[in-house]
Amino acid sequence: MGRAPRYAEVPIAWARDERQAVQAVLETSRWLVTGWKVMSELPNPANFDAVSAHVEEKHVRQLFSVGPDPEPHVAKARTFVEAGFDHIVLQNAGPDPDGFLDFFAGELAGRLRGLA
Repeated sequence: MGRAPRYAEVPIAWARDERQAVQAVLETSRWLVTGWKVMSELPNPANFDAVSAHVEEKHVRQLFSVGPDPEPHVAKARTFVEAGFDHIVLQNAGPDPDGFLDFFAGELAGRLRGLA
């Protein structure tokens, strides 16, 4: 029997500055900090808001790579590759999707492919 592919979602937040990236996570994705065990038990958006109400910048920085520098994002992805995942999906919680796509194409894609 062969080994099935292993996928991982890498939490990143790209923005032109780190503070902007952290703020975007706090506004739109702070519930990710709570982890799967908590998230899988929450029945509705009001519960997600309640459980993540006390998430702070330090919590975001522990889970997400943030900002305009490609190296923290590569380092975050590397942890998943080294853990045995062979397919990574970047979950960008940053405020500028178009800017992220330009950043990915110009500065990040080649570095990530080098991790394989």
